[in-house]
Amino acid sequence: MSVTEVFIYVLDVFIPTDLMRKEVLKAFEEDMLKPFEFIREIVKDKGVKGIKNVDIYDTFFKENEFLLEYRIDFANGKISVKVIGSGDPHRMLREYYSYIVKRPNI
Repeated sequence: MSVTEVFIYVLDVFIPTDLMRKEVLKAFEEDMLKPFEFIREIVKDKGVKGIKNVDIYDTFFKENEFLLEYRIDFANGKISVKVIGSGDPHRMLREYYSYIVKRPNI
């Protein structure tokens, strides 16, 4: 049985992928937007059509886990998409939101 390492969080749904954490992190080091290209088709399949622009919004790294948040401009507005490298994406998302609340305003 394989263990899912990377999830997408879009439209309040966790979607498992066949991506490995190392490949996503390597892509992120090369270009911060590159991990989104790995998941673009999955996001489009969830109804996010007519993608006009993708920007990295925020990142959260903890030990060997990560969360990358992208802001997407698409035909119907804007949406947030998160790429979560964790065996427990629910916990990682909670920790990310806790981190956001506690960090100083910039």
